[in-house]
Amino acid sequence: MSPRLERVSRALFRAYFAFVVVFLFFPLFIVVPMSFNDAQFLSFPPAVYSVRWYRTYFSDPVWLQATLLSLRVSLAATAIATVLGTLAAVGWVRSRFRARNVVYALIVAPMIVPTVIVALGVFLVYSRLRLIESEWGLVAAHAVVALPYVVLIVSATLQQFDVTLERAARVLGATPVRAFLSVTLPAIAPAVFAAALFAFFVSFDELLIALFVMGGSQTLPMRIWSDLRFEFNPTVSAVATLLIVVTALGMSLAEILRRRAATRLAPQSTRPPEA
Repeated sequence: MSPRLERVSRALFRAYFAFVVVFLFFPLFIVVPMSFNDAQFLSFPPAVYSVRWYRTYFSDPVWLQATLLSLRVSLAATAIATVLGTLAAVGWVRSRFRARNVVYALIVAPMIVPTVIVALGVFLVYSRLRLIESEWGLVAAHAVVALPYVVLIVSATLQQFDVTLERAARVLGATPVRAFLSVTLPAIAPAVFAAALFAFFVSFDELLIALFVMGGSQTLPMRIWSDLRFEFNPTVSAVATLLIVVTALGMSLAEILRRRAATRLAPQSTRPPEA
């Protein structure tokens, strides 16, 4: 490739990248200012700025009840997905059976299959098991959806872990469980915590499965969807802004922890011994 053609291709790629970034972030420039609007209806740009709709959110029992339900479901689903996902990642990384890749594909399938298909399947199963409108049923469904993220993050970190450290603990008399808890788990703890954060926000922001499973009770995304369909309450913009900020901070923290874990476990370059 000639230098001129290379410069043109780089310029086009940068322009395309800038367009994608602006396209993705453009809604934020609309939603965030509208959340500080003092008017009775959604309008842009706001004529008068205030925190009226934030006060409405924190004082409305319906919004708070939906938020608490989402928190309960997400925390429970995160705990289940983190424990099962970490164990699955350990088993997948250290096993060498024939169907290894098939099992991995089945584990990450909920992340690939469209969510509406997963939601429909959950609805059909839960209708037979009489788990519709069950909070624990929603927890189980969210745990299945969040599980692939835990497996992906933890397995990637485990592949960089030096297994000889755990073997040394075994040689010194530690049981397999104790060697894992004393040596491996502390080393991959940042990655596990990052995976838990990803799982939490995947569950907290999930809407379609909750729409299929829950009827009377509403999670926070369900409440936002209901208001957008029937009332178009400006409180939605305030709630959306809070979710954007919290999710961005949580995902950024998760990515920092994941990179820190990868850096800690990366093989260090050998240096000549000092004289």
